[in-house]
Formats: sequence, structure tokens, C-alpha cells
Amino acid sequence: MVLKRYVGVLLAIVLGFGVAPALAQETIKIGDLGSKVGVFEGYGRWQTYGVVMAVEEINAKGGLLGKKLEVISEDDDTKPGPAVRKAEKLILQDGVKLLVGAISSGSTMAVMDVTKKHKTLHWNAVSCAEFMRTTKFHPYYFANQPDSRMQANGMAKYILDKMGKKVYLFYTDYAMGQSDGRQFKTAIERLGGEVVGVAGAPLDTKDFTPWFGAIKASNPEVLFLAFAGTDSLRLMTQLHSFGMTKQYKLAGIDCFLLQQDLPAIAEPMEGFVQLNHFSPYNPDKDMQAFVTRFKKRWGVDPNIAAGAYDGVIFWAEAVKKAGSFDADKVSKALEGMCMDNTHIGRQCIRAEDHQMVMDMHLYRVEKGKNVPIARIAGKDSIGEPMVGKDPVAGFTWEIKKK
Repeated sequence: MVLKRYVGVLLAIVLGFGVAPALAQETIKIGDLGSKVGVFEGYGRWQTYGVVMAVEEINAKGGLLGKKLEVISEDDDTKPGPAVRKAEKLILQDGVKLLVGAISSGSTMAVMDVTKKHKTLHWNAVSCAEFMRTTKFHPYYFANQPDSRMQANGMAKYILDKMGKKVYLFYTDYAMGQSDGRQFKTAIERLGGEVVGVAGAPLDTKDFTPWFGAIKASNPEVLFLAFAGTDSLRLMTQLHSFGMTKQYKLAGIDCFLLQQDLPAIAEPMEGFVQLNHFSPYNPDKDMQAFVTRFKKRWGVDPNIAAGAYDGVIFWAEAVKKAGSFDADKVSKALEGMCMDNTHIGRQCIRAEDHQMVMDMHLYRVEKGKNVPIARIAGKDSIGEPMVGKDPVAGFTWEIKKK
């Protein structure tokens, strides 16, 4: 009798009848899409840590609307093509209700077309190109990664006031670096600074020395760098070997290097200033509370990908508010939502462009540690909504002669 019942259940599952639909509804799936190897591997790995930790905490409290959550992770190879294919797989085959990712801006923008088409909630916690909340924006997309405009608004004044007026911009020549270069050039010139030179190097460049001559010839006071991951490690090592880390004051974007990378490159990075919304060496009570929980779970400090954790928590709160996993209802519930005591304190989602209004910190690297030197209020850096407007309109790389 027991054997017959067991066989009956198996047949029902295979044929798609009886208990199969009920079993299929037991878990709600979340997609974690990002770079698991290569240039941005560290960002992708920590994004996964954040997503998994949030899901574990939610499940430990009984799940969400009576359902357990499950994470499905995919590697996008840091390329738009694979990112699109993996996003389609996560949505159509796995049936994810939330997709977190990708890591690179180019991949994230490509994935936005997929999430828009299939009306899937999409959370960006790392990519920073400005197009994602302007020309590429759609109602299912949300972000708590400060984009290029926010970073430039938050950092340009400090550079000109504290570091120097003559700035050379060196960026990685793809979506993220181009976006950062444009926004920082615009902000620096608007505030009365002088951009004495700009240059872009391809993603995954092995030898940066061909660009060093032009940098030296422009005689900057500040060398601003918009790179990330292993590109940043190679660049800083080569700049240091040519004495350029001592010759200029250096600053960079918030994802330039993860805290985990700094001890190994402490000497070249000494004095480097970067904007960031996270550091385990920030004494802020909210940040330290998150560090303690994260380190207890993973045995390592968190980094900027802590935003992935927040993304899942925000989505879960919106699901509860909406009483549904329906993307349209959850999207509406997220608009204007605020949460206190996150890793960066209070965060609020602006309804117009779904960008998180959040405070950021400026850090200076001291002996391999990101040490906070200033706090930037989110309201002072986010700028006005520009949904549907071209953020590049009227921009030129031309260097203004003084």
C-alpha cells in the first residue's frame, strides 16, 4: 500500500498532475546574477553573500507570505551577451520573482531589457552608469548603488577643496568608466576646477604604461581613476613602480578597490581617497552592527556589495506590504519606501527614478584600511530626477583651455 502511494506521487510529479503544482509553489526563487570569475569576481562573490544572508534571515523568521525563499546564482562572465542569456534562464526557466545584478554596468543595462520585457523586479546593488535611471529606466528597476552622477556630486567638491584644482581623469573604457568620466568632468568644471586631460583604457588592460606619458605631460595635481577589480590592482601597482603614486594625489570611484584587496596593496594605495557607502572600519553604529552579523555568517568583512543584502530586505518588505509577489504591486509598494538602521542608516527609495537616497562616506586609505574622513548626505548628491532624459546631452570630452 505504501509502495503504491509512493509510485502514485512519483507519477503525478512526472506527468505534471496532482501534487506537482503544490510542490512547485513551495519556494519563491531569487536570482543572483553577477561576475563569479574574472575582473569583477570579488564584487560578484560578495553580492552572493549578501543575497544569501538576507534570504537565510527571512527564512529563519518563517519565510515570506508563508513561502520559503531560495537563491539561484548564475555567472554572467562580465559580458552583456551571457548576462542576457542567464537572465532569460533565471526568469523563464527558474521563475525568479526578483533578480539581483549584474555587476558590470554594460551587463546590467542589457539585463534591464530582459526584466522590462518579462516584468520582473530587478535590483542593482553594484553597477553605476547613469543611464539606468535615465534613458534605460523602467518601472521594475530599483537601485541602491550610488550612480556616477551621485558620486560626482558627492566627491568633486572635496577634491577641489582639499586635493587640487587641476585634475586628470583616467577611466576604464566601457559603460561604467565612461559614465564616471563624464560625470566627474562635468562636476569638476561646474565647480571651477580644471580637467587637464582625459583618457580611457580598455577593460582588462594588462599594461597601463602607454598612458603614463600623457598623464605626466598634463602636469595634474590630482589623478582621478575610474577603474575596478583586477584592473585597479594592476593600475596601482604600475603607477607605484613609476613613482606616480607619490607624485600626484589620487582619488577614485567607490568600487575602485574592495577593502579585502587593500592590505595586499597598502603602500601604493596609501592616501588614496574614494567615495563609498561601506567600510568595516567605519565606527558608525549601524555599519558596525551589520559587520558583526555578516562576519559571523561568512567569516569575512562585508564590502560595497552589502547593498545586495539591503535590496532583498527592501523587496521582502514591499512584498509584505503588497500582500503579493506580483511585480506591479511590489513595484508600487517599493516607491517611497524607507528603512532605518540599515548598514548606512536611513535609506529611502525615490519614487520618480527608483534610486535610493542614501548617505555616503568619503574614505582615505591608511595602512590598508578605508578610514572615513567625511559624510555626504544623500539629498545633497542624488540630483534631480532625469527619467527619459539623455544624461550625455551637450557633453564633450574636449579639454577647455584656460
